[in-house]
Amino acid sequence: MKEDQKNLPEKEVAYYSTLLGAWVDTKMEHDKSLLTLSSGGLGLLITLLSTVGVKEKRELILYVFASLCFALTIILCIIIFERNAIYLKKVVTGYQNDDSFLTWLDCLNSFLFVSAIIFSALIGLVVSVRYLKTL
Repeated sequence: MKEDQKNLPEKEVAYYSTLLGAWVDTKMEHDKSLLTLSSGGLGLLITLLSTVGVKEKRELILYVFASLCFALTIILCIIIFERNAIYLKKVVTGYQNDDSFLTWLDCLNSFLFVSAIIFSALIGLVVSVRYLKTL
Protein backbone atom coordinates (compact mmCIF):
# COMPACT_ATOMS: atom_id res chain seq x y z
CA MET A 1 0.00 0.00 0.00
CA LYS A 2 1.35 3.40 -0.93
CA GLU A 3 2.05 6.01 1.75
CA ASP A 4 -0.48 8.44 0.17
CA GLN A 5 -3.29 5.89 0.38
CA LYS A 6 -2.47 5.11 3.99
CA ASN A 7 -2.76 8.79 4.99
CA LEU A 8 -5.96 9.35 2.99
CA PRO A 9 -8.39 8.97 5.95
CA GLU A 10 -6.29 11.41 8.00
CA LYS A 11 -6.31 13.90 5.12
CA GLU A 12 -10.08 13.53 4.72
CA VAL A 13 -10.61 14.19 8.44
CA ALA A 14 -8.34 17.23 8.31
CA TYR A 15 -10.09 18.49 5.18
CA TYR A 16 -13.54 18.00 6.75
CA SER A 17 -12.40 19.67 9.95
CA THR A 18 -11.08 22.68 8.04
CA LEU A 19 -14.29 22.99 6.02
CA LEU A 20 -16.44 22.72 9.14
CA GLY A 21 -14.35 25.36 10.91
CA ALA A 22 -14.61 27.70 7.94
CA TRP A 23 -18.38 27.19 7.76
CA VAL A 24 -18.82 27.98 11.47
CA ASP A 25 -16.57 31.04 11.16
CA THR A 26 -18.54 32.30 8.16
CA LYS A 27 -21.89 31.89 9.93
CA MET A 28 -20.56 33.66 13.03
CA GLU A 29 -19.10 36.50 10.95
CA HIS A 30 -22.46 36.96 9.27
CA ASP A 31 -24.18 37.32 12.63
CA LYS A 32 -21.42 39.59 13.96
CA SER A 33 -21.77 41.79 10.89
CA LEU A 34 -25.54 42.05 11.36
CA LEU A 35 -25.03 42.92 15.02
CA THR A 36 -22.48 45.63 14.23
CA LEU A 37 -24.40 47.13 11.32
CA SER A 38 -27.69 47.09 13.23
CA SER A 39 -26.12 48.84 16.19
CA GLY A 40 -24.69 51.48 13.88
CA GLY A 41 -28.00 51.81 12.03
CA LEU A 42 -29.91 52.29 15.27
CA GLY A 43 -27.40 54.92 16.38
CA LEU A 44 -27.70 56.70 13.05
CA LEU A 45 -31.49 56.75 13.26
CA ILE A 46 -31.40 58.19 16.76
CA THR A 47 -28.92 60.85 15.62
CA LEU A 48 -31.05 61.75 12.60
CA LEU A 49 -34.18 61.89 14.70
CA SER A 50 -32.58 64.23 17.22
CA THR A 51 -30.92 66.51 14.64
CA VAL A 52 -33.33 66.57 11.69
CA GLY A 53 -36.52 65.85 13.60
CA VAL A 54 -39.88 64.66 12.34
CA LYS A 55 -42.26 66.85 10.37
CA GLU A 56 -44.87 64.33 9.26
CA LYS A 57 -46.59 61.33 10.78
CA ARG A 58 -45.29 58.99 8.06
CA GLU A 59 -41.71 59.92 8.95
CA LEU A 60 -42.30 59.00 12.57
CA ILE A 61 -43.83 55.68 11.51
CA LEU A 62 -40.79 54.91 9.34
CA TYR A 63 -38.43 55.82 12.19
CA VAL A 64 -40.33 53.53 14.56
CA PHE A 65 -40.35 50.58 12.14
CA ALA A 66 -36.69 51.00 11.17
CA SER A 67 -35.60 51.33 14.80
CA LEU A 68 -37.71 48.37 15.83
CA CYS A 69 -36.26 46.19 13.06
CA PHE A 70 -32.69 47.17 13.97
CA ALA A 71 -33.36 46.56 17.68
CA LEU A 72 -34.94 43.15 17.01
CA THR A 73 -32.00 42.22 14.80
CA ILE A 74 -29.62 43.04 17.66
CA ILE A 75 -31.66 40.99 20.12
CA LEU A 76 -31.93 38.04 17.72
CA CYS A 77 -28.17 38.10 17.08
CA ILE A 78 -27.54 37.73 20.80
CA ILE A 79 -30.06 34.88 21.01
CA ILE A 80 -28.50 33.21 17.96
CA PHE A 81 -25.00 33.42 19.46
CA GLU A 82 -26.23 31.70 22.59
CA ARG A 83 -28.22 29.10 20.70
CA ASN A 84 -25.21 28.41 18.42
CA ALA A 85 -23.06 27.71 21.47
CA ILE A 86 -25.64 25.25 22.82
CA TYR A 87 -25.97 23.58 19.41
CA LEU A 88 -22.19 23.24 18.96
CA LYS A 89 -21.92 21.71 22.42
CA LYS A 90 -24.56 19.13 21.41
CA VAL A 91 -22.73 18.40 18.14
CA VAL A 92 -19.48 17.73 20.00
CA THR A 93 -21.29 15.16 22.15
CA GLY A 94 -22.61 13.34 19.07
CA TYR A 95 -25.88 15.12 18.27
CA GLN A 96 -26.43 14.89 14.51
CA ASN A 97 -29.74 16.62 13.81
CA ASP A 98 -30.15 20.15 12.47
CA ASP A 99 -31.60 22.85 14.69
CA SER A 100 -34.54 24.01 12.58
CA PHE A 101 -35.41 26.74 15.09
CA LEU A 102 -31.90 28.15 14.73
CA THR A 103 -32.27 28.11 10.96
CA TRP A 104 -35.59 29.92 11.28
CA LEU A 105 -34.01 32.52 13.60
CA ASP A 106 -31.25 33.14 11.05
CA CYS A 107 -33.80 33.72 8.29
CA LEU A 108 -35.91 36.00 10.48
CA ASN A 109 -32.80 37.93 11.50
CA SER A 110 -31.81 38.54 7.88
CA PHE A 111 -35.37 39.57 7.01
CA LEU A 112 -35.50 42.06 9.88
CA PHE A 113 -32.16 43.55 8.91
CA VAL A 114 -33.16 43.99 5.27
CA SER A 115 -36.47 45.50 6.41
CA ALA A 116 -34.61 47.97 8.62
CA ILE A 117 -32.43 48.99 5.67
CA ILE A 118 -35.49 49.50 3.48
CA PHE A 119 -37.25 51.59 6.14
CA SER A 120 -34.08 53.64 6.62
CA ALA A 121 -33.83 54.25 2.88
CA LEU A 122 -37.47 55.34 2.84
CA ILE A 123 -36.71 57.79 5.66
CA GLY A 124 -33.91 59.23 3.56
CA LEU A 125 -36.21 59.51 0.56
CA VAL A 126 -39.03 61.19 2.51
CA VAL A 127 -36.67 63.67 4.19
CA SER A 128 -34.99 64.44 0.87
CA VAL A 129 -38.32 65.11 -0.83
CA ARG A 130 -39.35 67.34 2.05
CA TYR A 131 -36.07 69.22 1.81
CA LEU A 132 -36.38 69.65 -1.98
CA LYS A 133 -39.87 71.09 -1.56
CA THR A 134 -38.45 73.87 0.61
CA LEU A 135 -36.00 74.99 -2.09
